[in-house]
Amino acid sequence: MTSVSRAASKFGEWVGLTGAPGFFKSENVIDLIIADHREAESLYDKYKATTDQDEKQLIANNLVKVLVKHDECEQLLVYPLLREKIGGERGEQLYERSLKEHQDHRELLYDVKCTSLKTDPEFDAKLQKAIDSVFHHVKEEEEEVLPLLREHVTEDELRYVGTSFKAHKPLTATRPHPSAPAQGYPAALANVVLKPIDMVRDMLEGH
Repeated sequence: MTSVSRAASKFGEWVGLTGAPGFFKSENVIDLIIADHREAESLYDKYKATTDQDEKQLIANNLVKVLVKHDECEQLLVYPLLREKIGGERGEQLYERSLKEHQDHRELLYDVKCTSLKTDPEFDAKLQKAIDSVFHHVKEEEEEVLPLLREHVTEDELRYVGTSFKAHKPLTATRPHPSAPAQGYPAALANVVLKPIDMVRDMLEGH
């Protein structure tokens, strides 16, 4: 991830801190991130508690969509703040680690989307592997990354980023694309291009 240019992280920082495309303050982005984490945990609990195969598949599809949309917004708008606002060796380390873990999630969730409960006896194991990685990341993020953001980024700035986070979520891809850009203008453009394709595929899957 060291190959990510400064221009790419600067782009994400600018978009987030201006609240683009709304350019106003709303909810603190940290609160939105934590709410997304709890939604993912709730969906996975529901998946495990459900015995009907068709219902489980729909829940799994929705869980993957929720995680992908969250990850795309977070890596585009929030992680650049680790490099640009926290900075130094610690900020760069967290920036690179966070992007690396998100790339791991893309690949693991892609493996999940390439199969189904009815066709692959390893589906549960693949989903579990992906979720274990995601929830490990969530724990790290809530214990290390988010407190640092609260310390180094002002409340007003976090609320501008919250506006941008909420505005971008409906525009993001809904399926994992491991080879897509993760940062900067190329990532924003990739989401715009991939979104309608993903929507068609989602409709064909019934969600």
